Amino acid sequence: MQLTAEKNRLPSRSTAEMTVEELSLLKYALGSSEAISRYEAEHRPQRGAKIFGFIPLLLLYMLMECRKSTYRGIVKNLSDHDCACIGLPFGKDGKYRRPSAATLNEFVNGTLSEAVLGIGSETARAIITSERSGIITIDSTPLQASRYNFDADYNPHYSIRMDKAHIIMLNGCPLFMLLSGGNAGDNPFAETLISLFGSAGGAGGDYRIYEDGSYDSFMTYAKAYIVTGKAPVCNQGADAVLSGVGKDKIREEYAKMWKNGDYDPHKKNDTDFMLRFLYRNGKEELVGKYVRDVSMTENPNANPRHLCETVHRASKRWIDFSVFNVKKRMKTNRMNCRFLCIQLLSTLFKPYIA
Repeated sequence: MQLTAEKNRLPSRSTAEMTVEELSLLKYALGSSEAISRYEAEHRPQRGAKIFGFIPLLLLYMLMECRKSTYRGIVKNLSDHDCACIGLPFGKDGKYRRPSAATLNEFVNGTLSEAVLGIGSETARAIITSERSGIITIDSTPLQASRYNFDADYNPHYSIRMDKAHIIMLNGCPLFMLLSGGNAGDNPFAETLISLFGSAGGAGGDYRIYEDGSYDSFMTYAKAYIVTGKAPVCNQGADAVLSGVGKDKIREEYAKMWKNGDYDPHKKNDTDFMLRFLYRNGKEELVGKYVRDVSMTENPNANPRHLCETVHRASKRWIDFSVFNVKKRMKTNRMNCRFLCIQLLSTLFKPYIA
């Protein structure tokens, strides 16, 4: 997927309602999507042809979410200008053809739900490929539910019933999301999110991870170092203390494992090699202790993790990023679709530069 050209990106991250003209900037990126092309090829009808393409229906769905409308409402209120921007076809009478509310509903809950993870992963890879350096942030954001939704946990901190979305971002662009109950801890999801980032091409770039105190875990420090090659920056508590694991301890533990096949006696002064060796051979916690001490000692002057809060706030103004009026059986699919909307909308803005 080729993202929107840098010169065509919007200069500042606005929290205003996204317009149909701004959404139309995504047509080029979506048109270059291999995931969409592959899905259309695999689901080409055996007879006849589809009236509405995948991309116009996706943009129409995004317009519906941006306007916080319903399937029936967005179709009813579509203007010719809207149709032109999102690329709906002409009919034989020379007028734009508008899909029915049922057609759009079927697209979102059927077609898009099947393809959403593939498109989202491709978008994440495109973002990472285009930005080989920058700031990675990990955090969760509440997904508010109705007070009468007893399937959602009551969270005493926010004083609402809610679920949680755990999100990893690069320079303000969301990459991956995991859903959980409203009272789930943040840290258990960090390793998976960092692994997803690494498997999408993030390993090898010039990145540093920023996180809050809820991620102050040896295993999270270790995974963050293995993927980025740098100690993450964490807002630790005032009572945080060093573990006391230095290079001598790393070298000592490395020397004890001389029988392992990939042991190299000439690498005893290569800290990075030894840390990765120990991590591969079951010493993740030891690696995490060392990396955490490095992080505490380096103590960077600024932790720009406020960026993720800014994006969360903007996202919830762009679309209704909550689980209000979402049926339990449809919740995962609908939130994945809404997250894809946020991903694509974020690519319209110039990346955050610290």
